[in-house]
Parts: sequence; structure tokens; C-alpha cells
Amino acid sequence: MAFRLKGRMVESGGPEDRLLPWGRVQDMAGISRTTAWRLQRNGTFPTPVPVSPGRVAWWESELSAWKQARGDARPLEPPMRPRLPGMARRAPMPPASAAASNLKLGPQPAPPTPPKPQAKTRKRPRPQDVNQIDFGF
Repeated sequence: MAFRLKGRMVESGGPEDRLLPWGRVQDMAGISRTTAWRLQRNGTFPTPVPVSPGRVAWWESELSAWKQARGDARPLEPPMRPRLPGMARRAPMPPASAAASNLKLGPQPAPPTPPKPQAKTRKRPRPQDVNQIDFGF
């Protein structure tokens, strides 16, 4: 099997080539499974070879060529921060003229303080019972 890497053909699957499971690929490439999947989608990471149902492996020669070609490449960009439904794509920025008009020189008056809640008092009198002692609580 052959694949193109930076315009040159790289042969894989020869008699001395080995199929590596994900654990070995991760040690060799130094990336996570998700990053490998993203790079495969972009076409910049070797695609896996199906070995059996539910199991894949990578050719060692393809990984070696990928690692050599990546040596002079820039580091990976971090993925975008997740955005939950309903969140704005970007924080709205006020126009420069609005920001300048909000600036006032001189002392600023203190914002009004909200009124303090009043303590609740007991309105109804307690019934007097002759068998009960009043401790004055």
C-alpha cells in the first residue's frame, strides 16, 4: 500500500513493515485519540487499516514518515473552545465612540444603596397559660 506525503510517495505494508495497535501509535505519535481522529479527517495523519471487526491498526512506516514530515511543521493548534447552545459566538464589543462617551472626568456619585429589610416582629400576643412559666425569652 502506498500513500502520498508532501508530494512524494511512501510505501507501506512491505515484508518488514508492522501493524501497530493504538497504544503503540499513541506512544510513537504523542497525541491523543481525538487529535489523531481530527488529523485523519483533515488528511494529515495516516488512516488506520481494519484488522478484524472492531479493531484497527496503523502501518509503522506510515507513522514514521508522518513523524519525520511533522518535524519541521508548526505545532498543532488547540481546538476551539466548546460553545453550548444559546451561547453567543463572540462577546459583543461596544463601538469605540460609545466607550469614549461613557468616560466622564471628575468624581462619580456613589450608586444608591438599596434599603435594608426590616426585622420581622411578632404582632399577636402570646396566650397566657397559668401552668407555664415565663422565662422571658
